Amino acid sequence: MFKSGRIIFYSIVVVLVFIFVILVSKDDYAGSEMGLWMAILLALGAMVSIVVSSAIHLKNNPKSSKSLLMGVGAILLVCLVSYFISSGNLGDDYEKYNITTESQSRFIDMGLYLTLFLGLSAVVSIIVSEAVALLKNQ
Repeated sequence: MFKSGRIIFYSIVVVLVFIFVILVSKDDYAGSEMGLWMAILLALGAMVSIVVSSAIHLKNNPKSSKSLLMGVGAILLVCLVSYFISSGNLGDDYEKYNITTESQSRFIDMGLYLTLFLGLSAVVSIIVSEAVALLKNQ
């Protein structure tokens, strides 16, 4: 299995290199477009694999999947709170990017608040875990 998987991987890489060379020889900007589509496809593949592996984990270990469901619930709760605290104001800059409704503005604000909250909570958790480890070792 390992050898055949490796052969498939290298075959895909060779095909992608040929496609890239053909596209770039015709258009100077085709390489960046291909890179963007590859990033989108990889992100979609990662999301599908996360959902599938989570579903398999839920099926195989229903008792230990409690923490997974709590994490998903916490993120959904933060999304809801972020959506409801966002103002939804439409400024002058929003017209440049075709944002015309309050709902679109709220989703943008929600994404910004969610990113800020998750980033700050990650920094705080790193600092707290390092402090606890430092205190335990003394």
